[in-house]
Amino acid sequence: MRAEFLSHRGAVRENNEDAVFCDSKSGLFVVADGVGGRAAGEIASATAVRIVAEKLWDAGDAAPDMLLREAFYEANDVLRNHGREKGMEGMGTTMTAACVLDDKILIVHVGDSRAYLLNRQGIRQLTTDHSLVQQLVQNGRLTAEEAKRHPQRNILLRALGQADLVEVEEVETGWQKDDFLLLCSDGLYSLIEDEEIKEAVLRAANLRKAVDYLAELAYNRGGYDNISLILVSAEENK
Repeated sequence: MRAEFLSHRGAVRENNEDAVFCDSKSGLFVVADGVGGRAAGEIASATAVRIVAEKLWDAGDAAPDMLLREAFYEANDVLRNHGREKGMEGMGTTMTAACVLDDKILIVHVGDSRAYLLNRQGIRQLTTDHSLVQQLVQNGRLTAEEAKRHPQRNILLRALGQADLVEVEEVETGWQKDDFLLLCSDGLYSLIEDEEIKEAVLRAANLRKAVDYLAELAYNRGGYDNISLILVSAEENK
């Protein structure tokens, strides 16, 4: 397994409210996109990612899916309390965390950052966006194309730190030698089509070139938001 990552403030934002954790040795990968503005968003995403990393480092023989879930609940409590104590009500973050094992991937997720699985057969979004526009799509009130341009596309229905209790999404999928796992914030996928992502990854000489190309493409198309991504290959030499 190999992995590369990048996190950039983009072309418009003054600061980067995204946070990432990428450790191919342990197989833990996390992307978080802070909300709440400036310092609050940065603190929220960095805090949540740190809690997940520390929880999994101390895993022992505990099941990784259980640990990931517990880390999300702990992060939610910490952010909720911190927001109240520091006068940062509304601070929060999306978070998508993946634990890659020998033949499967375990994902825990909340918000609208995403996880994709891709290979030569196609690209598949593994997570569901917990957003207003996604709910409207599921209810048949918007098409997927309309959702991409909707003025309320950034409104989240779920995020860490936004409520006393948080409902997380759990996903498990198979993992084979020709597969790639992509975790990213909406600053990437909102400006690049899924098929473009797949083609860029498959055509790149290596993971570093693929990550740099995708980030540069999003930047050159406006870079309206922070841009963060982690790309993981099941193959050691990619």
